[in-house]
Amino acid sequence: MKIAIITDSLLSGGKERRIVELVKVLSKKPHYEFIIIMLEGKDAYSSIAYKEILDCPVKLIFLGNYNRLHLVQKIYKICKNENIELIHLWASLIYGYIIAPTHYLLNIPIISSSITSARKQGGKKFFLNKFTYRFYDKILSNSMQAFVINKVPGKKSICIYNGFDFKRGEVKESIEEIRSQYSINTKYIVSMAGEYSFRKDYPMFVRAANKVLKVNPDVTFLAMGSGDATPYKALIEPQFSDRIKFIGRVNNVESIYNASDIVVLATCVEGVSNAIMEGMYMGKPIVSTKGPNVGTKEIVEEGKSGFLVEYHDYNAFADYILKLLDNTELRKTMGAYGKRIVQEKFNIEQMIQGFNNVYEMYNK
Repeated sequence: MKIAIITDSLLSGGKERRIVELVKVLSKKPHYEFIIIMLEGKDAYSSIAYKEILDCPVKLIFLGNYNRLHLVQKIYKICKNENIELIHLWASLIYGYIIAPTHYLLNIPIISSSITSARKQGGKKFFLNKFTYRFYDKILSNSMQAFVINKVPGKKSICIYNGFDFKRGEVKESIEEIRSQYSINTKYIVSMAGEYSFRKDYPMFVRAANKVLKVNPDVTFLAMGSGDATPYKALIEPQFSDRIKFIGRVNNVESIYNASDIVVLATCVEGVSNAIMEGMYMGKPIVSTKGPNVGTKEIVEEGKSGFLVEYHDYNAFADYILKLLDNTELRKTMGAYGKRIVQEKFNIEQMIQGFNNVYEMYNK
């Protein structure tokens, strides 16, 4: 069975990591053959962060130099010449309009993994994205909440939770090295990983950190992510500037989580978070957000592996952090419970098997 995976690129990110993990395993099976089409990719050097994909028996096609009209033609020609039997779209739903001619002219089924968070796709232009549902045979997501928010028909919906590769839990730097690297002199560390953008609730993170430090000054808060942190740094009270640190993009998240006492995620829009999953696997209790656009309830069992607060409720966020800091046994118990949940429910084998089951629906 020949499958075309269509995505933006394979730069760093949760979606991209899932594609690579999936292809690494399934490309070894004799009855699957993959090509990966990158709509915004130009070459392997600039468009691929996960270089292990280059060692897989997979054909890579870069279409970043073409406009959208030409993309319609190129995708049609590629799928026809390569005898593609199934298209798996990982790029935005809106690309359905570009792929639709190929779908209808060549009678190739399309499945979509475009919905990767529990937010309404396309915002104010949601109706344009929703219209594309008719092009897709199945719509996959890593969160049940995402289907509700995006009004995906039940007969088309298949939820496949993210799978955590336990090798990623290997700690490369000791706690002492992390403390030295980030100049941490406090007893406790609370860490958060997430892009510096409106999708994450960094105002709540900073305000909660300010409140915690007024009660317990022996804590350092670390915020890892890419983007402009300037507006969030402005919320840090001056006396706490040495203990609330925005450290930018890092490649040692697991080591930082290992050195942390609590992992938090203040967010506005989320599916089932990879950041939470990593924190739980590292045996850390979680404090995060719950709400209509957040799928954290699907991974965090409230009161067992962590605590969840309503949007923007920095007081409750701070109170739960303080509660955990004051109770070593509670941190250990919640951390152990969370790790077990990841091992049993969110392992990479179940994710790959989920996609394999979907592919087999189309294997003639």
